[in-house]
Amino acid sequence: MAALQAKAGNRAVTTAIQRATVTSPGPETTDEVRASSSRTPEAAASSASGQAQGEQQQDDAARRKQAAEDEAKDLKKQAGTAALTRADAEAQMWRKTGVAAAARKEATAAEGEAARSRDKTDAAERERAEAEGRERDWAEQVEEAEKARSAAATAVSDRTGDETAAGTREAEAREGLADAEAEVQRCTEEADTAAKELAAVEAEVERRRKKAEAAAKELADAEAEVERCTKESDDAVDAHRRAEASLEALASAEDEAQQQAKQAAEAAHAAVETWATAVTTAKEQVVALQRKAEKRQGKVEAEEERQREAQAAVEERDDAVRSAVTGVEEAQSVLQDREREFAAATRAREDAEATLTTREETKAAAEQQVSRAAADRERQENAKAAAQQEVARFEATASAHRRVEKDAREAAGAAARVRQQAGQDEAAAREGATEATKRAGEAAGQTEQTEQTAEPEKPGRLKRFSKAFGFTNLKKMGDPGDTVILRGTAPSGAAARAAASDAHRAPAFGTPSQQVFESSHNFGITALGLGNDSRGLVSALKTPKDTQGSAAHQADKDKKGKSAGVLTNATMLAGDGMKVGGGAATKSGIVEGVTAAGEGVGVTTGLFSVGIGAREGRAIHLTSQKRDALKKHALKDVEAVRTRTLQVVLDRLGAVNAELVDKAAAESGSEAGPTAEQIESLDRSRAEVASLRTELREHLASAQQYAIHKQDNKIIKRAVSLGGNVVRTAGGILVVITLAGTLATPAAPAVGATGAAVLGSLAAYKGGKGGYKRAESVRHPDKWRRTTMAQGDTEFTEAGEEQKGSGWRAALEAVKVTKSIEQGERQLRAQEIYALAAGPAVPVGRNVPEDIRAEARGLLLDLKCDPARRNENAKEWNDSLNDPEQQEDWEKYIAKQLAS
Repeated sequence: MAALQAKAGNRAVTTAIQRATVTSPGPETTDEVRASSSRTPEAAASSASGQAQGEQQQDDAARRKQAAEDEAKDLKKQAGTAALTRADAEAQMWRKTGVAAAARKEATAAEGEAARSRDKTDAAERERAEAEGRERDWAEQVEEAEKARSAAATAVSDRTGDETAAGTREAEAREGLADAEAEVQRCTEEADTAAKELAAVEAEVERRRKKAEAAAKELADAEAEVERCTKESDDAVDAHRRAEASLEALASAEDEAQQQAKQAAEAAHAAVETWATAVTTAKEQVVALQRKAEKRQGKVEAEEERQREAQAAVEERDDAVRSAVTGVEEAQSVLQDREREFAAATRAREDAEATLTTREETKAAAEQQVSRAAADRERQENAKAAAQQEVARFEATASAHRRVEKDAREAAGAAARVRQQAGQDEAAAREGATEATKRAGEAAGQTEQTEQTAEPEKPGRLKRFSKAFGFTNLKKMGDPGDTVILRGTAPSGAAARAAASDAHRAPAFGTPSQQVFESSHNFGITALGLGNDSRGLVSALKTPKDTQGSAAHQADKDKKGKSAGVLTNATMLAGDGMKVGGGAATKSGIVEGVTAAGEGVGVTTGLFSVGIGAREGRAIHLTSQKRDALKKHALKDVEAVRTRTLQVVLDRLGAVNAELVDKAAAESGSEAGPTAEQIESLDRSRAEVASLRTELREHLASAQQYAIHKQDNKIIKRAVSLGGNVVRTAGGILVVITLAGTLATPAAPAVGATGAAVLGSLAAYKGGKGGYKRAESVRHPDKWRRTTMAQGDTEFTEAGEEQKGSGWRAALEAVKVTKSIEQGERQLRAQEIYALAAGPAVPVGRNVPEDIRAEARGLLLDLKCDPARRNENAKEWNDSLNDPEQQEDWEKYIAKQLAS
């Protein structure tokens, strides 16, 4: 765009020169021209001749200037083409050197694998021979093991026969022992039976003896009873004799005594008879008992005889048991001998079987070793064959990679030579363009000596005044006061008036006079805003349809934004006018006018708040899409950091690329191929280039994150503004309802104050942030200083630390609301993004790799700097990025898109 403007300016200057040559008489003033008309004819002829000569000189100078400009234009175009060729060749060289390095690495790896496979082949052959020898040795051992196994099998057969014979003898001995044990059992049982019989006889003898003893005791008792009865009988006889004697003695006695003596004699006689009977009975009982005792004694003796017989039988059975036990002991001894013989035979058989098993295991192990050795031999043969195939495959792979390496080295060398030639052509074209531009300047200087200015320039002071107090700056200077009124004094004044009305007294704050003053100020600022938006809209509408670049994008944005601004400001202006009228009506006491003005203010407030809210909602939606696109394409494989100055990285990358080009050209020119030192040097250069490329992508990732951060901030501020306008819309509606008499509460002032507080806080934040940035630009002027070459620079030198401004100067700078920051973070980020996206013909983008340039241009697309919005096609868009004269325009354009 700058080139088009410069071209248009040059054409205008040339046209003006030609027009001046034709229409103006030269450097003379109008009075001099008039005076010359009164000269003599000779003087007039001489003057005409000199005028024609001057015109001829001016025409020649103009033609030389135009020719020089055309030549410069062609040479710049050639330089741009050469730069593109250089960049393409450099990218091709980078790719091919990478391909060559990768192929060389793969070839080296394949050759190493082939060598290792050859080693595997040799090792497999050695292992095969060893396995074959082991197979022969184990086969011999199998034969020997078979012989030993046959002998062990024969021994097992013999030992088995011996064991069988011993087993038979053991069985016979076991049968003899069983018979002896059975005899012992029989004799023992008979002895037990005899013992039981003896015990029974002994028990019977004891019972009989006890009965005999009892009978003897009864006999003794009976004999004692006989003796007692006899004694009693004798005593009774004596008593009877004495009674009879007494009776005889008492015969002469009285009858009573006789009677008593007679009774006593009778009683004594009765006693004698009684005891005589008792004696007789006792004697009979004694006789019976004697016979019973004699009978029982006979039975006792008979049982004692049986006891003696049973005892003899028991002793006989005991002898038989002892004899049987002796037979068992002898049979057990024989059995033990037979068992020992059988155990010895079993052990011999087991030893023989163990020997046979060992021999069989030895043979099986030997056979397994033979099979294993054969399998090992076969495996080694297969391994050898596989290794030989690997050798062939890896050698073929290495050969293919070497061919690829050779082709890539040749291609890289060719690209390097193309790059060298393109660099030389670019340098020659730029030098020629510089010379042509210098000649054009010299020709322009010659034409300026005869150029006639149509209008005198304004004095410098007048220019400064018109710039400082233009509509735009007046609007900026009035905005702080407008914000204070709208967000502070006006809402508080309305609340004060509402409170005073409720208390039926005059308001102390927010008086009609104050309201008229504030509304008049608002009206003036809104009128300035309406004028600025109108001028911007008219300018956008006048923009030709074929306009391209940032101007086309800005015109398209202005058509939408300025038209909405005109409608919004017109509505606001109507509301401010009604506020002024309402204040005047209040001041004059016209109640109807106050009500009508209040209703009108409420309606207009709601209308422009709805309009602003709709714009904010649309902006939030578009900004969210823009942020999502930025996040989607953000670089995630590198850190978002800025470690060094971007231009330093680019310059170093250019130097290392130049070294890489020279090395690639030298390497490809060698018939014998590159040496190890050349390869190592080339790899070092490529490693440094890779590190620098990563650093560039880190810068780009940092710029992406900054752009995302800007969009996030914008969404937040737009959302706050949307909320404030929604509240303000509600306040306007409540004002209308209140004035209509439907609502009799202070809700309208309260809601309006809330909306004003929200929007006022946002305005204060924006103003404070802008003031802080302006102060920081004075206090820390080198914080966001440029890190890349500016337009027209051919080399970059890092500036030293700039002197910090004083605190009062920073404070003074902070309140300069009409002044924009020339170099802040946003401008720095825009410059770095452009540096990474610029074409190779632009000095700042000369050393940017093509893939990183493509990524940076992708960021431009996400920032909505795409060709469609600039009214360009893809080629024109790429050409504009490759035009050095459009660098400033692009940087400002990107900075605007970062903020929008």
